[in-house]
Amino acid sequence: MQRTFRWSWLGAIALAAGPNLAAAQDSSTPSHTVREGDTLWDLARQYRGDPFLWPDIYRMNTGVVEDPHWIYPGETLRLSGGEAVASVPAQDTPAPDGSTLANADSSPAPQAAPVADRVAESPTAGTEAAEQEETPASLVALTTPDPDAEESAPLFGPRPGDKMHETLKAYTDQPYRALRRSEFYSSGFLTENQKLPFGKVLGPVTPPQIRALARNTNAMPYATIAVSAPKGASYQVGDTLLVVQIGREMRHFGDVVVPSGMVQITDTASGKYLARVVAVYGPIRAGQSVLPLEKFSETGSAKATPVSNGVRATLLGGSGRQDLKVPQMVVFLDKGRRDGVAPGDLFEVRRRPERLSDGSVRIDEVLATLQVVHVRERSATARLLTVVLPDIVPGSEAHQVAKLP
Repeated sequence: MQRTFRWSWLGAIALAAGPNLAAAQDSSTPSHTVREGDTLWDLARQYRGDPFLWPDIYRMNTGVVEDPHWIYPGETLRLSGGEAVASVPAQDTPAPDGSTLANADSSPAPQAAPVADRVAESPTAGTEAAEQEETPASLVALTTPDPDAEESAPLFGPRPGDKMHETLKAYTDQPYRALRRSEFYSSGFLTENQKLPFGKVLGPVTPPQIRALARNTNAMPYATIAVSAPKGASYQVGDTLLVVQIGREMRHFGDVVVPSGMVQITDTASGKYLARVVAVYGPIRAGQSVLPLEKFSETGSAKATPVSNGVRATLLGGSGRQDLKVPQMVVFLDKGRRDGVAPGDLFEVRRRPERLSDGSVRIDEVLATLQVVHVRERSATARLLTVVLPDIVPGSEAHQVAKLP
């Protein structure tokens, strides 16, 4: 009985959203259905001729794309809807008024314009595009309140439609950020052979006692764990610590530090510290280490601008020994703060041209693009944005192509 109700509810949603989906797929508006491996960077290169114009496509699809680093197969992205722009505005574009539509209708249609830059000529199509800019057509039926709904509060908690409305509102109202806090803390870094102030995770506990459970028990979000400070140091209530595990060693650059989560000190007992788990990036277990949380500097909504003769770095590899590289994988470069590398910088990994022993020739070509998310003195941590050829070996060259202002 419960299963029948669930399918009926889903069917009602599909019927309500159907006309709006059809409106969103108007043939007068060029669109692209995301396939496996697509990125905004590649779509901007394909349809706009310039990969650095990807913010234009993101701006027109903020109702579908929450994070420009992540688009998913099956999503339909609009590729035209206004003049091309080189960045995403800080606030939503307001709907055009009557005079704007009048001016748009009176202007001559561009001749021999690329498909990606054509604009619908009819006033009706322009009005529909403006409405879609404020609320995605596929979500109209789910986000618009029903005028015939009862005003009284339901007996069994909020209606399912109200919960969905709030969820979709949080999904669509996401501002653009050049670099996100979670990427900065979860990506890790290289120790550069420095002695860091590592404390220890003693394990999950039963508050308020410092009594560790089994060592293989993972701490869940909001759980309480016991930690100890390094010799000669102490923590204060309210301090936030990064829980890490030490990975493999990279020659000349020390060990790989792989974050597992974040905890906040809440109390002390018997010379040890109680901490509450506030973020989880991986398994948090006894025996792992803790570090004082490094300060994260907000980068705002500024866009990276192209640079010439940028920094040339060498790809050291990833935190594991994975040969094939995929989007969002963490990798390390051998250039850091002293070389002019900063968070938010964009690099291209390129193949070094050479002639092989069998007589074949490798040409200079782009293998992947990546964004720097964390920088130390001699090294940098980056995440892969796009991967053209996944067989990227350590030692490949990486060229800096853009920087944040």
